[in-house]
Parts: sequence; C-alpha cells; structure tokens
Amino acid sequence: MYDFLVDLDDYFCEKYSNYDKLCVLQGYRMPVMQATKTDEFGRTVSYTLPSSTMRLALQENKADILKSLKERILDKGFSFSFRPIGLFRRIKNAFVKNSPKKVLTQLLDKYKTDKESAIEDLKIEKEIWRNICKGKFAPTKNTIFSLALTGHYSLQDAVLLLQVNGYAFDFDEERDVVVAYLLEKKVFARPMIEAAFAEYKVDNLFIK
Repeated sequence: MYDFLVDLDDYFCEKYSNYDKLCVLQGYRMPVMQATKTDEFGRTVSYTLPSSTMRLALQENKADILKSLKERILDKGFSFSFRPIGLFRRIKNAFVKNSPKKVLTQLLDKYKTDKESAIEDLKIEKEIWRNICKGKFAPTKNTIFSLALTGHYSLQDAVLLLQVNGYAFDFDEERDVVVAYLLEKKVFARPMIEAAFAEYKVDNLFIK
C-alpha cells in the first residue's frame, strides 16, 4: 500500500493557502512577489505574481516547515450539526430548483442510501437529521463533510451540497484541505481517514 500520508502532505503543500500562518513559520522564505516584463510597446512594466507563489510546495525545505505547521494546528472548526431555517427561507426553497433539501435527496438516491441508514455512521440525533431531510434545518459544513466521507461522495457532489447550503471549501483551513484530499482521492477506509485526521488534528466532525 502506498504511503497515503506522504501523498496527503504533498497535496496539502500544493493547496494550503493560509499565508498568514505560513509566513511566520521558522524556515519559511518569503518569495519575491514583484516582477518586471517588457510590454508590446517596449516599456518595462512591473506586476505582482499570483498569491500561489507563496504556497508551501515551492519552499525548498517544505518538509520541515510543514512539520512546524502541524505542531501548531488547532482545529477551531467547532459547530453544531445544524442551523435552523426560517419560515420565509423554507417557502422560498420550495420553488428553487437546487434547494438544499432537493440536492440532499438527489445525492442520497445517487449513492443508494436511504435517509435512515445515511446517519448510521454519524453522531447526529435522528430527529435533527429528519428535520434536515425535510428542509427545516440546514446542515452545517462539518455535517456535510461527515456525510460526504461516510457516504463516499465524489468531491464534485460534496462541492454541490456545500454550495446549496451557502458553503465552500476554504483552503485557508487545514480541515478543508484534508477533507478535499480524502474525497478527491476516494480515501474512504476508516483507518485511513482517522490517520489523516490525527496527522492534521481534525476532530470536530460528526463521524462515529
């Protein structure tokens, strides 16, 4: 078996974009962000390089810097499993093509999962889940991540479910990068998920 944690580290270095955290780590060397070029009229003009120039993957000693970052990681992504949806929003959602309720139902059907078995591996109360399925409650980002991992969703389907609920992957957050990797690479074996979470101190999801 390939060492997926090494692969995860490489992915993390490519995607992680919290430059405020990176630039204060020992050994991190701030790249030159300004460059010059000659335009079509022969003039020398300056321009700013994209922020991706600051990615950890481009650092010569990225392994040491990543190790230092891991020592400082603290998962601040605590949330409840749901948030209530107001009456007006629920009425409006009834007429929306891709409402949270409709998309969730479509994904449960796509992955051949009924509403009851969908939360067998989740730490979510049945009544709360029923209200999420009815469109009375909205799942939080952590709930969506948990459902996507235990339901073996594709990254694209997870992105869709996040989007209709007002969320998106935020690669400034270590948790989001790790979850994106697991979904993109289809890493769904529980021991591997637990190992990835332990490596990057992800501990606020609702997976049993």
